[in-house]
Amino acid sequence: MVIIGAGACGCTTAYYLAQAGLSVALVDRSQVGQEASWASAGMIGPESCPLRDPWFTLATTLSRTLYDQLEAELYDRTGRRVGYGGQGHLVIARRQEELNELAACIQQQHGGGIAVQRLDASEARQHEPALPEDVMEAAWMPEGRFLDARQFTATIGAAASQLGVHVHEGRDVTGLIRQGGRIIGIATGHETLHAGTVINAAGAWAGRIDPNLSHPVFPLHGQIMSVAGLACGLRHNVSRAGVWGYVTPRSDGRVVVGATHEEWGYVKKVTPDGLAYLGQIVRRVLPALSGQPVLDVWSGLRPGTIDGLPTIGPDPRVDGGYLWAAGHSSAGMMQIPATAKVLVDLVMQRKPVLSIEQLSIQRYLDAGPVTVAEPLKRVTKRFMSA
Repeated sequence: MVIIGAGACGCTTAYYLAQAGLSVALVDRSQVGQEASWASAGMIGPESCPLRDPWFTLATTLSRTLYDQLEAELYDRTGRRVGYGGQGHLVIARRQEELNELAACIQQQHGGGIAVQRLDASEARQHEPALPEDVMEAAWMPEGRFLDARQFTATIGAAASQLGVHVHEGRDVTGLIRQGGRIIGIATGHETLHAGTVINAAGAWAGRIDPNLSHPVFPLHGQIMSVAGLACGLRHNVSRAGVWGYVTPRSDGRVVVGATHEEWGYVKKVTPDGLAYLGQIVRRVLPALSGQPVLDVWSGLRPGTIDGLPTIGPDPRVDGGYLWAAGHSSAGMMQIPATAKVLVDLVMQRKPVLSIEQLSIQRYLDAGPVTVAEPLKRVTKRFMSA
C-alpha cells in the first residue's frame, strides 16, 4: 500500500490501514504535515456545512466523533496531545441588521439537524467573557471544537510510524507504474515502490502526479495569523453573522485568526493586503484581541475544486489499484477522519461507511476533458473565511 501525501489525510489513512494490519508506505515531496495541514485553522464540527452537499454534514459529524476517540487514543500511544478541545462555536450579532442573518443561521442549523441554541447578550457573554460589549445575540453550536492541525498531523504520523508505516519524506512522486490497465506502484526519481493500491492524497498537487490521470484540483492560497490570547481565555470558535472571518483558540492560549482565499498559483506568501484583512477580522469579530501581540503569520495552499467537493474513490480510467483522496479545500480537517475510514473500507473491499457516489472523479469526466489545475472561473483575489 502506497499513499502519496503525508498531510493529515495521508497520515490518518496510513494510521487506520496499519491498525487493520496492512503494510503501508507514506511518501511526501516535503515533510510530514508541512502543506495544507500545517496551515489549517483546525475548526472541527458540522456547523459550517448545513446547506452544503450531504457528504459535508455526514463526514463532519462522523469526523467529530472520530476526533473524540483519536484524541485519547493517540495520547495513550504517543504521550502527545493534539490540541483538541473547546466548548462549541458562537456566531454573534453586533448590529440590529445582523439579527436576520443570525436567525437564518439558526434556521440553517436546525434544517441540517445540527444542535443550536439562541442566546441573548447576557447568556452569550456568560459563555464567552471575551465577547464585545455590544453583542446583541448569538447562536451557539455546542458540537464545535478546535484542533491544532499541526500537532494532530505530526502525532498521528508518529503513531502510524509506531505501527510500522514506512514514511519517505523529501521524495517527489514523478509518475505511476502500470501493469496493463492497473496501477501497481509509483516512481520517485530513479526509485520505484510497488503496491497493491496507490492512494493519491497529494493535496493541491494531486492532479499533477500523472498526466493520464489528471484532476482539476487547484491551489487555493490562504493567509492566517495567531495572536496572544486574553487573560480570560477563549473557549469557543467565534464568528460574526454576515461577516467573513473567524477566531479560534489553541490549547496553549494562542488565538488563530483567519483567513483569506486567493488564487494565484503555487506561490505561498504573506501580503500587506492579507495582513490588513486579518486585522479587520479581529476588529469585527473579537476586538478585545486588537491590542494583543501578533505571534505568527503564515500562508498555505489548500486543494481547491470547482464544485467544492473532494474526490474520493477509484478512477474509471484504470482497471484498479488507484484511489483518489483529493480536493478537500478549506474544510479538509473537518472531514479527514471520515475520509480515512472510507478509504480503509475501499481498500478492504467493504461498503464505505459513508456514501461517496457524488464524490467520484466521474463527475469531471462526464463534464469534458479534465485539466490539471484550472477552476472554471478564475479569481485573482478573494478575501473570505475558510
